Amino acid sequence: MGNNEVVITGLSSPSCAEPPSSRATPGRRSRPVKDPQLHLWLSVVLVLSALTVPAESRAELMLTNFSAANLLKIMPVGDSITDDCSTNGAWRAPLQPLLETNGIPYTNTGRLLSAGYPGFSKRKHEGYCGAVIGPPGVFAVYNYSLTDAYLQKIVRDALAITNNRPDLVLILIGANDMGRGRNPWTVATNDMPILLGVIFSNVPNANVILTKTTTLQDAGIGYGPYATNVPIYNAALQRMVNQRRALGQNIFLADMFSAVDYSTMFLSDHLHPNPLGLKAIAAEFAARIQTIVVRPDRTSPLFVSGGSDWKFSDSGQDLGTNWTQPDFDDTAWNHGIARLGYGDLATATTVGFGPDPSNKVVTTYFRRSFVVPWNAVITNLNFRLARSAGAAVWLNGQEMFRANLPAGPLNYTNLALAQMPGYTPHIFYPTNIAVTGLPIGTNTLAVELHQSSVTNSSLGFDMELIGSGYLIPLPSLSISQTANQVQFTWPLTNGNGFTLYSTTNLGDPSGWSASAALLQTNGGQIVVTQIPDSTTKFYRLQR
Repeated sequence: MGNNEVVITGLSSPSCAEPPSSRATPGRRSRPVKDPQLHLWLSVVLVLSALTVPAESRAELMLTNFSAANLLKIMPVGDSITDDCSTNGAWRAPLQPLLETNGIPYTNTGRLLSAGYPGFSKRKHEGYCGAVIGPPGVFAVYNYSLTDAYLQKIVRDALAITNNRPDLVLILIGANDMGRGRNPWTVATNDMPILLGVIFSNVPNANVILTKTTTLQDAGIGYGPYATNVPIYNAALQRMVNQRRALGQNIFLADMFSAVDYSTMFLSDHLHPNPLGLKAIAAEFAARIQTIVVRPDRTSPLFVSGGSDWKFSDSGQDLGTNWTQPDFDDTAWNHGIARLGYGDLATATTVGFGPDPSNKVVTTYFRRSFVVPWNAVITNLNFRLARSAGAAVWLNGQEMFRANLPAGPLNYTNLALAQMPGYTPHIFYPTNIAVTGLPIGTNTLAVELHQSSVTNSSLGFDMELIGSGYLIPLPSLSISQTANQVQFTWPLTNGNGFTLYSTTNLGDPSGWSASAALLQTNGGQIVVTQIPDSTTKFYRLQR
């Protein structure tokens, strides 16, 4: 290495607020090169702080952390829908090919072992027939007495075994809790948080995917009469998950209520899913795992989760068409978390229907924004819409799709074609749409919900939005020195929008300042020229 060469010390950080020195490779030190002519000590630090992901898309699981030699450890936990007392392997068997063919190397942990067969080798689990979340238990299983067979104890015992501790816990539970008439609010907001405490006290860095429970409509063994509690439990569970995610906990929610179709995916007891239903559960788990795994070749961000906060207008006025535009002023609108509506025990935020119960407002308007990271190219959007009647969904002022509404121009007085029957208003129906050129940064969703009659007793709305696409690689910073100048360069293709920052003190996070030098382009590169002095400086790229 010649005297005029400069060593670049690479450094990565997920947050520009994190001191770069805290992410340095253990055992390595920056090696500034001293130029005898310039008497220059120059340390260059590249901080990959540009991967800014919305809060709802953050993830702790990094696929690059796992390989065939270092498998992701998954613990399946649940009741008879998870264990073998109904179907050997249950949903765990069809989950295996879904994960493995999507490049997720993993193994299962647990004390129980299913019978294996070709294509099903991930056999360990913690599924127990009749299990409930909190005490008392209702069935005697494994080494547990009738009163002890509940997950708060079962999972504590399982995690006490050091080599049994997972990276990811998949918990499908709730059917027995609801079917036996337990209070849905207590189970979701008291019993389940205690179970989460058990998990995180043993495995602080674990990720947990909980599930909305399947429907109990017409279920056997006396569970059917309590089916009305299921949507209440699911909504309360969603709210609890959102609150804990806002606090930084790695808790996520899969929707088995929507995934397992009431008419076609249950056995005759209408309690246990049939093979088609078990495949649907596996597919829902696989989709949710994809949203929390960061990998270089694809991304599936959860842009909007169920139970999110939406702005709404329930004035009954005709808002025309401008209300769908991103620049529409909605500052005077009310807001609240979903489910939004009225006349439904699962409602989290009540919207108005006007002064006359016999002549209710036909159309209620909702708006919410989401953020696309700079380095994400989104190719598809999966809208999951739960609604009581008809709806039209808009994105950045363009109508994406409508459901249960007449064709042609929409007027605020247009009625929905029909009211959603039974439990169907609580199902999140998917609509997958290919998109091109989805803007980086803030995007605006707008939804108009139309009643089917001005005398309807209830209204309900909620929506999830999941994206899919790929990530643009982070730009690499290069440096060269000629005469008395130092040039910093990075690619224009994936580095447009980045700024060169410098500091003289890595211990002061607030000490970074943007370079005032003019940005130039040359041969597909962005170029910044600096005149060095005798001060030691550290540099990084930042958006």
